Amino acid sequence: MLGQLGYLVSESFRGWKQHRTVILPSLVTIFLCSLLLASSSLFLGGAMRVIDTEKTLYTIEAFLPGPIPDDSVAAVRSRLLHMKHVDSVEYVSADSALADFRRHFSGDMLDLVDDNPIPPFFRIKLDDRSKTPVDLIELRRSVARDGVFEEVQAPVDWVNRIAEWKFKMVFWPVTICVLLLVTLSLIICNSVRLSLLSRKLLVENMKYAGGSTFFIQFPFVLEGFAQGLFGSVSAVIVLWMVVDAVTESFPIVGSYVDGFGGILFLVVFAVSILSAYFSFHTVRGFLKIKRNEQE
Repeated sequence: MLGQLGYLVSESFRGWKQHRTVILPSLVTIFLCSLLLASSSLFLGGAMRVIDTEKTLYTIEAFLPGPIPDDSVAAVRSRLLHMKHVDSVEYVSADSALADFRRHFSGDMLDLVDDNPIPPFFRIKLDDRSKTPVDLIELRRSVARDGVFEEVQAPVDWVNRIAEWKFKMVFWPVTICVLLLVTLSLIICNSVRLSLLSRKLLVENMKYAGGSTFFIQFPFVLEGFAQGLFGSVSAVIVLWMVVDAVTESFPIVGSYVDGFGGILFLVVFAVSILSAYFSFHTVRGFLKIKRNEQE
């Protein structure tokens, strides 16, 4: 049994050398398709993270002209909570705002001033049902009409931009991934079919000699799996190097490609299994045709 398995494995890789004019273009195409597939999957993952981040953008910051008494804070907070679309209201004192600024940014610019330049403010978050650009603009206007606040800020431009591109950021990567998987299937089927035609006499002799279906199919399935594995791993290595260089130059990109290794593993797994399956499917169809011809 082990001797037969060794023969089948050697036969599958012998085809790489004997039929390199068929295998090489197939490998190059699988590499390019895998590279595009991994890139599209990575972009889709980043787009989903952007969409998740969008939920945190539905926040309004209403700045006060200066510190106010605690009873006034409670009164203003109560008025804001009763406004439409409001989920929660948080009061941030000037000292808390300054400490938060120092945690996220360099304090060099604050050293140029003597006092705390950051005023106290209320952070207002919208409820889940109202997280739309229209409701954000409406609530910002309602807060501004209160008359207590010196300035009311909300990331309206970013929210509008993400809402406008949300569908495209998901639709196109998914469409490209599906098209690439179909393309890979056709490439593998064509490559195996050409390999079968070039080894047609060998396959027929194996069948006439009493070779089992497994004995005939195994070299072609292993050959297809190896093509998918080699092409996808090569593509993943190239993309990994590119992403690593980009994240090193732009660290902010790192938060959007977190878990990138899992996506690359799925791409390699999908391409390899897809290659093996369609190799099996093509060989089975070929043997079925031959069986019908004999009958």
